[in-house]
Amino acid sequence: MDYRISGIYNRCVTIELNNEDSFHTKAPVSVSINGEKIYDTDRNVIYLDGLTPDTTYEVEINGKKQTFKTKSETVLLDVCDFGAAGDGVHDDTAAVQAAISACPAGGTVYIPAGKYRCTPIFLKSRITVYIDTGAEILGETDREKYPKLPGMVTCQDEVHEISFASWEGNPLTSYASLFTAIDAKEIDIIGRGTINGNANNGDWWKYPKVKRGAWRPNTFFAVRCSHIRMAGVTIMNSPAWTIHPYYSDRLEFCCISIKNPADSPNTDGIDPESCSNVLISGTVIDVGDDCIAIKSGKYYMAKYHHKPSSEIVVRNCLFKNGHGAVTIGSEIAGGVNHVKVTQCVFEGTDRGVRIKTRRGRGK
Repeated sequence: MDYRISGIYNRCVTIELNNEDSFHTKAPVSVSINGEKIYDTDRNVIYLDGLTPDTTYEVEINGKKQTFKTKSETVLLDVCDFGAAGDGVHDDTAAVQAAISACPAGGTVYIPAGKYRCTPIFLKSRITVYIDTGAEILGETDREKYPKLPGMVTCQDEVHEISFASWEGNPLTSYASLFTAIDAKEIDIIGRGTINGNANNGDWWKYPKVKRGAWRPNTFFAVRCSHIRMAGVTIMNSPAWTIHPYYSDRLEFCCISIKNPADSPNTDGIDPESCSNVLISGTVIDVGDDCIAIKSGKYYMAKYHHKPSSEIVVRNCLFKNGHGAVTIGSEIAGGVNHVKVTQCVFEGTDRGVRIKTRRGRGK
């Protein structure tokens, strides 16, 4: 059984089997670590966690062995030590944000089992966020408690400008997302826990095309970021597009699960906008709109901040409910190139590969 270690983190690893099967293997494979059997699986991309940082392991799959060494870690900070209650009632935003702000480079912010009600959390460079089994980040439902991100701000030289938010291809003021990263790099989000946008218990899906205060947030939003990785986690009930990288590069989304109700408006799974070098693998997406929608903005961003989406690989994924499994458009004025989709299963989507525009686009 040929395979490769596709992603090494401080407390987990992802492994991809080298075969021609789509998402599932023809027969289950046996996975062991250091001689101890972990489980049998029928997935081509395997997620193993519960590992110790800076430690060498021997993995064995159907008799073939390889060794790897986990990344080092400077410190593990438990959000409960910073005051998080984890009871789903108290507002844990300040405690979680304090742990992230205090975390040194190479450190991990640990979120143990519990429900952590939060407004938007802002990430920073060179940290890992470890959301353990049974942990749930639960989005606040009151939009009045969400900060707003301006769509575009003019610099002091009165020539240049910086975008902090985007809504359907234009730089428009939007609410900050439950996890927001701005000008950050080298961030890992790992674990078997859940990031729950909680939109099903709020009013985010009511009057979806009406701006109320600001445009709806994503669940994860990253602007001008690089080397962002996400593995193992489940993301659900997003107010709008679930994962929205924007003008960002070198992104990996492996072995994650995205689940939004079939009738939830504009709840795309992963929408890279003007991004490059993106890998989406071993992921299950079941949503109310497109599973993956590759974008590059409308006319204004394409003209004044031109950047096509490029070098995007989608492999060994399972797409359930969705309008399109992998879509290009419709906000694609900046162009797109080098997209490769292989070994995926389109189980319940309206379409497999979809290239779309809309009336009036291009005028």
